[in-house]
Amino acid sequence: MLRDERRTANRRHAKRRDSSEFGYAALLKVAVPLAATVGCFSITLFTDRTLLMWYEPTSSAASVAAGNLYWAVACIPVSAMGYVTPLVALQMGRRDRRLANIRIWSLIWQCIWMAAASVPVFSLIGWASPILFQAFDHEPALAKAEAGYFRILLWIAPASMLEAGLTAFFVGRRITRPILRMNLFSAVVNVGLDVWLIFGGLGVPAMGVRGAALATVIAMWLKVAGFALLMTRLRSFARYRTDAWKPDLSVAAKIVGPGSALGVQQLIRSALFSFILLVIGAASVDGLAATSATLSLYQLLSIPVIGLATAVTVVTGQAFAGHGRDVASHVIRRGLVLGLITAGIISMLLLFATDPLLQIPLRGVDGDRRDQIHKIANVLMVYAAIYGIADIIGLLLGAAAKGLGRTTIILAATAGSGIAVVGSAWWIRPHDETAVSFWWSAVVIWAVIQAGWIELHLHRLQIDNFPTTGRSGHSRPTG
Repeated sequence: MLRDERRTANRRHAKRRDSSEFGYAALLKVAVPLAATVGCFSITLFTDRTLLMWYEPTSSAASVAAGNLYWAVACIPVSAMGYVTPLVALQMGRRDRRLANIRIWSLIWQCIWMAAASVPVFSLIGWASPILFQAFDHEPALAKAEAGYFRILLWIAPASMLEAGLTAFFVGRRITRPILRMNLFSAVVNVGLDVWLIFGGLGVPAMGVRGAALATVIAMWLKVAGFALLMTRLRSFARYRTDAWKPDLSVAAKIVGPGSALGVQQLIRSALFSFILLVIGAASVDGLAATSATLSLYQLLSIPVIGLATAVTVVTGQAFAGHGRDVASHVIRRGLVLGLITAGIISMLLLFATDPLLQIPLRGVDGDRRDQIHKIANVLMVYAAIYGIADIIGLLLGAAAKGLGRTTIILAATAGSGIAVVGSAWWIRPHDETAVSFWWSAVVIWAVIQAGWIELHLHRLQIDNFPTTGRSGHSRPTG
């Protein structure tokens, strides 16, 4: 009798702990500040492009082309450093706090060493960049602007790697307030420097696209310096420095292996989307403009989901490492509930607030052409509403897989479904005005298959491989 009462009390205690540490409030506490952080980045990017368009259209075009190339170069190393977040979260779920802190600081130090080692590589790429842009037969003025912007942007890459690693220290511990403050500071500095350096003033000549890149570099390195200052003031920094500071290839491999899979996944996704946009543009210029407007609105509305996805990664990792499969499964389900609510709101806005939303991207377009683009975009907003639901579910399931250390699932789902759908669509593609809606249908099918693929693999992992307890077994998911 007494044993049954104790067992019942333990279950109630576990249930209360589950709802407080890993419930909806815990997810939102991490997600909301991170969503605001993503908003800061979006504002900075929008300001860059707008100010450069006001300065000179060629500068704006150069920033888009060089910016895309920069991300293609930096995507894998920056994404790899971002994988430190679930690794820190997993360590925070361990019982042995001293060992967990040593491992966390070792992860941070490896990010520092890898960022330092990347500097010569990025310098070499920057040196060769003029040849690259000229090889695509760009006009000399455009190629010069692109190369100048790209070379300066490359100085952001080591800072972005450091930022990803240093912010992981806080996000993996569910400490988000310093990240929000630092990103707000960085955004204000970036916008202020944009206005000054692009257009000139106070004795500084107008620098155009180079000024925009330089503003971003300064703001990013100031942000990294701020994070570094915060971390060196922590007592644990001095306490564990001698145990964690040395380069360790085994620890670096735990970051680079699964983290690189995320980078490759993003590259493949970006490449397939770029291909679809090129095909749509070849079929209809107005269709491409309508697609760009619709995607821009969806990306703007879905900013909160990015913060929620990071929260799902962190809380799922901590739940699994500390309490096992069952609690982690509860976290994933709660994340999906919040995601479906958000997706429902976004879809309703896309379906029933179409005209007011489309006024944002189409405001500066001439009357007759605006009406034509608006007509196409009205139809595409329906596709976007459906796509958003599948995309958000896939994003959150992928975030859960990342939290469990299963990044290859995300890569396989993106590449497998994307290549199959896009390849099949290319084979049967129409060549008339229906091409735009046809390719949007392909994008929706791709998102549905990708989400289903990840969900199926997560379900199989939970049944076959994952233990039911976390602390006792000290099991470690692998990439």
